[in-house]
Amino acid sequence: MSGADRGQEWGRTSMLYSREEVRLIRRLVRPFYLKMYLVEAPTEVDPGAAPRFRRRLIRAGRGLTSEQVEWLLLSGGWREQTMGAWFALAVPVDRVREAVAAAWIDGPSHAAGPLAVVSALITGSDAVAGMQSFVARPDGRDDLGTTGFVSAAITHLGGSPPFDPDPMVVASFQDSLKVATDLQSDFRTARGSLWLASLAGR
Repeated sequence: MSGADRGQEWGRTSMLYSREEVRLIRRLVRPFYLKMYLVEAPTEVDPGAAPRFRRRLIRAGRGLTSEQVEWLLLSGGWREQTMGAWFALAVPVDRVREAVAAAWIDGPSHAAGPLAVVSALITGSDAVAGMQSFVARPDGRDDLGTTGFVSAAITHLGGSPPFDPDPMVVASFQDSLKVATDLQSDFRTARGSLWLASLAGR
């Protein structure tokens, strides 16, 4: 899809959002989703650009609220759900755990990779039933490789997927899980620094 086509699509869907929600999408979704929806996200062809992208992502997550993350997760759009999953790592887990699990209900295939990884960290076994339902859905079997990836997440959480994932897919899931764990740590460090800075300014 070309940039113009993407712009037209965003233009059509933006009519469904409030002004505040559009601002949220412009700040938290548009700059990141194309590099973050793949199962092995975040990806970057230019190795030198990857650290810069990661720093932008961390900065964007510093002032997030759990309510904003919950809205992204439950909005129904795959772009929003993709970034809602990753940004769920930036806020207290207990405030978004239910929203992450609920995102599997009719969740779009494009967001399944990030949701699977983040579910493994945040919701644990509570998300297994939703992931099993996703794998069983006809649209869960797409050309993005998400069915096998989600099956790897189910296995990781001790559940029983409809079929055993390929060992290479399992390895990819484990790599993505490490990316998510590191990202969660970076988010927490950045938010802790912001909190300390606010105390110093009082």
